[in-house]
Amino acid sequence: MGSMIGKISEELPRHEVLAKTAAYEIRKYAPCVVAETNYVSKGMMDQGGSSPFMQLAKFIGVMATPENEGAAPIAMTAPVLMSHAPAAPPGTGDGDVAYKMAFFLPASRFSTAADVPAPTSPQVSIADVPARTVAVVRFSGTMKAASIGEREARLREALKVDGVQTAEGAEAMAAGYNPPWTPPWWKTNEVMLEVTGY
Repeated sequence: MGSMIGKISEELPRHEVLAKTAAYEIRKYAPCVVAETNYVSKGMMDQGGSSPFMQLAKFIGVMATPENEGAAPIAMTAPVLMSHAPAAPPGTGDGDVAYKMAFFLPASRFSTAADVPAPTSPQVSIADVPARTVAVVRFSGTMKAASIGEREARLREALKVDGVQTAEGAEAMAAGYNPPWTPPWWKTNEVMLEVTGY
């Protein structure tokens, strides 16, 4: 995921830019395939001991034998996407919320989920994601719950001012493009909201 100087060299999900303003960008993403895992915590960036990133990294074979049928290595892509998931299971702690982390799988190799070798871990699943249009705001620094919430609020206000409708029930998605050891000022982060009307 990117180099230490912040360069993003991995394959990105296919998309086109439909509009751009000083506050945000509108992108239309093509259908794609993701590997995803759920985790429960008190905040999107507070992953506790669940290590969803490592679960997905093991699936594609980062620094280890890939944990999928056939042990087939899969190239890392960017970004890593985090979003809300269905309700947290019973028995979780007070204030815990369910989240989802996803790796985009290379579109140059996989067209549908059926093309992807099955995960050997029950914690990882493969899903087809339909085409969607999103509004995106980009920022640098360490991606924390507060910074995500602040950018989401600004993005929603800018979209409202411009008359752009968010999709019904749209919730913020957070995208990180660089590994954790990248200096904060070289990191590329984004907050996304699904929109309609394009």
